[in-house]
Amino acid sequence: MSAKQRSNISPYFINELLHVNFQSMQRLGDPVLKPFLQDVVQFVPLTQTLGLVMLTKPQLLPSIFEQVGIPVLLDWAGHFGMLGYYTILSTFVDPIIRPFLSSLTPKMNFEWKRRLEAWKYGAGLDYKL
Repeated sequence: MSAKQRSNISPYFINELLHVNFQSMQRLGDPVLKPFLQDVVQFVPLTQTLGLVMLTKPQLLPSIFEQVGIPVLLDWAGHFGMLGYYTILSTFVDPIIRPFLSSLTPKMNFEWKRRLEAWKYGAGLDYKL
């Protein structure tokens, strides 16, 4: 996302938004804060942070919409949805599929292992505290 050049948003808006986000992440604890500080985006911590920000400072939402615009937010929502999708695949589908990999041909086994890795890394689930 990027900020628009000309806007009637307060010059302190970005600082306030960052403050509220970090305050929320700190309140949610290390499982939320540490991955973010190490540039690992994960669906559950991000959802928790966004939810807490919306509950504690809902008045920021109109300013965010105005600052970045609806098309950019819709594009971001698609990426957010895919992050959730990969998280579901890696968390719930991977354990079902993994036991059957040894029964596949070597080529199919290799392909499925790469697919499972893509789900895991795409969801940021390779990060451990």
